[in-house]
Amino acid sequence: MNKENNSTTGAPTAATEPMALAISREAMSYRFEELPAEVINRAKQCLLDQFAVQLRGATMPQVQPAWALVKDSGGEPQSTVAYYGLRTSALNAAFANGTFGHSCEYDDSHYDTGHPGVCVIPAALAMAESLGASGRDLLVAVVAGYQAMVRVAGPIHRSTLDTGWHCTKVGGVFGAAAAAASLAKFDAATCAHALSIAASDASGTMEYDQSGGEIKRFHAGLAARSGLQAVKLAQFGLTGPTEIIEGRRGVHRLFGGGKPPDLAPFQGGRFHILETIFKLYPSVGTHHAAIRALTNLQSKMGFSASDIRSIDVGLSEWAIPHGATITRPHDSLSAQFSLAFSLGLRVARGSNRLQDYLDPTSWTDIDILTAGDRVRTHVVEMPKGSAQLGAKVKVTLADGRSDEIHQPDMPGSPADPASDAQLREKFHELVDGLMSPSRVDRFIELVEGLEKEKDISELVSLLSVVSSNQRRI
Repeated sequence: MNKENNSTTGAPTAATEPMALAISREAMSYRFEELPAEVINRAKQCLLDQFAVQLRGATMPQVQPAWALVKDSGGEPQSTVAYYGLRTSALNAAFANGTFGHSCEYDDSHYDTGHPGVCVIPAALAMAESLGASGRDLLVAVVAGYQAMVRVAGPIHRSTLDTGWHCTKVGGVFGAAAAAASLAKFDAATCAHALSIAASDASGTMEYDQSGGEIKRFHAGLAARSGLQAVKLAQFGLTGPTEIIEGRRGVHRLFGGGKPPDLAPFQGGRFHILETIFKLYPSVGTHHAAIRALTNLQSKMGFSASDIRSIDVGLSEWAIPHGATITRPHDSLSAQFSLAFSLGLRVARGSNRLQDYLDPTSWTDIDILTAGDRVRTHVVEMPKGSAQLGAKVKVTLADGRSDEIHQPDMPGSPADPASDAQLREKFHELVDGLMSPSRVDRFIELVEGLEKEKDISELVSLLSVVSSNQRRI
């Protein structure tokens, strides 16, 4: 692998090539036969997880504007919209499927870039179908997309969180572009142009985590479409700035507070897809460690919601504004971004099911809200070895008893990884009522043996649950 900079300043020098070219050279070099088995297996897990959320997400009311727009737009029948089966342009399919995949706050995450799968996989799938690519090609493209997204966005991820940029959208355009470029068999130079073209669509604010609104669901779909569009423009000869990442007006300075970020943690050739986090609860990731800790405390102490005097939750400083400021949800997104609501659900109903976050009657349920009112958050320094998404939870009961648990990381993270069995169970949960058991079994079998498929036509067929002129919600 070429190392674009041996310093930690991010400033280009005469001895280094532009970062977009170095990242492209790495991503375009991948060959299925040379990728480690654990990397291929992780790519399969990412595909299965994302497809499950896309299928359920397509039925959600909050993303129906995406489906309406795609139907209204028409387009050459190149690629398929998940669930509905409509064949449309690859750009439209990537947009719709990315939006569906981000609809449930249940798609995969990454400490260094937000939500990679929901940007990379829809673009890769749309491109692969339009080209008649093989299962191996699709797997390689997914690995390339995750790698590029983290390498571009990782150094500025913390800065985007602090300033309010949504790194999934900012970085997602690069992941989508790299995945599509891999399938198009680009050389490194053409891929670098695609990345630099995609950079013009890097944006997306996080005001949704303060005052709600459903636009957040669309950020991933918009990123997937922008990345794929950039690849097509590069194919047609458009060029972009060579130093779009590290330049004076490049993305690292613009989204990194005006100064070059530290690149060192993202050099060294490791596969960033291996650090993917699979969500086991359908809420923002800053809630998950607290939910797990509260669950364990309730099991240990044997209390009910009415017994609680207070629930004190210690989080990292950046995590509090990203998921703990909303106490009275008014839509599904604000429910999924309300720590008080998530913990109120846990103690009042004993679960954190997707339908509870989506049901308007839950948002005003007095038992849930009363329990949530007991939640108090504060900033804590996590112990050495803890992750950014760890939590310390202390429960104090009306009878004076108290206990606390430190959950060092969110479940589903590399430190507490989701198993193949858990991801299969999640798939079954999300597609329940949408697919027959035999269809589910075949779908899982197909994804887990995807390298055997000469093309992805059967996979696409299984994703098409209803015909394009039927609408089932």
